[in-house]
Amino acid sequence: MFFGKNNRYPYLILLIIHSTLLLYTFAKVKNKKPLVVLLLSNMGLAYLFEYLILSFLHLYRYKPNFFKKKFLDDISGAILSQAVYVPFTALFITAFKLKWPVKMGFAIYFALIEKLFIKMGIFKKRGWKTRYTLVLIYLYFHVSDQWLRLLKKGNSIIQKFTLYNMVQFTGINSLVTLEMLHLLSFGRGKHHSLMEQHKMETSYSSIMSAIKTSFAYTESVAVKIGLLSVKNIIDRALRNMKLINIKSIFPITLIDVLLLSLGPVYKKWIEDIALSDGPNTQTDQEANGSR
Repeated sequence: MFFGKNNRYPYLILLIIHSTLLLYTFAKVKNKKPLVVLLLSNMGLAYLFEYLILSFLHLYRYKPNFFKKKFLDDISGAILSQAVYVPFTALFITAFKLKWPVKMGFAIYFALIEKLFIKMGIFKKRGWKTRYTLVLIYLYFHVSDQWLRLLKKGNSIIQKFTLYNMVQFTGINSLVTLEMLHLLSFGRGKHHSLMEQHKMETSYSSIMSAIKTSFAYTESVAVKIGLLSVKNIIDRALRNMKLINIKSIFPITLIDVLLLSLGPVYKKWIEDIALSDGPNTQTDQEANGSR
């Protein structure tokens, strides 16, 4: 291995590269709200893919060496991959309306990085093929373009799916934060498998996010309080069954309140896109030159 035990360095280098790409995108684009919505939705969409491939099929494993605990180390690699590298790049491509040669170039770039990470031993495949990465990332860039186009048109199905993506992305990262703080873990008993913990956390987050998304369409405070009460009972039952390991369910309740509060805000952001002109990548210099 080129980096020896310092597995984290390649992951951090990519974090810097793609964060710079994101900052450049937001610096150049005037209408930022559609990009914020698209970014969160793209992240959530990438997470749905990761749920299937990593949590249920377990076709690969990340080894960034950020945490001693295998689950946290694996999930931290997944967050960087699915919430940073690829989504940040997709936003850059969509914002500047870049064509298929650029999309293919970045897809090849990610495929080569995957091969390099495998060679260095910081990413391990278990049935996954690099050609899947190449094809799926290329298609993902096209999906990002079309997603924004449909949001601008006010497509109701895409609007609802976008809201779900945003809610579940916020929810899963909130749960992972609790796990990183050692306040929460999923899995039956102390000796559950890595795969079991992945399945339980992602299933819990996905189902609860779907419920909270639906409640973003109601303004009834009583209904939302009722949901919190039922959710509280469910969480207590899961804790008693040792499926959720947590001393107090208060932190989870705080996440529930956060998501119920953010749901209507996210919904308004999404609806505003159809009323706006969408991203304008024209810089001030270009605008002045055209006058």
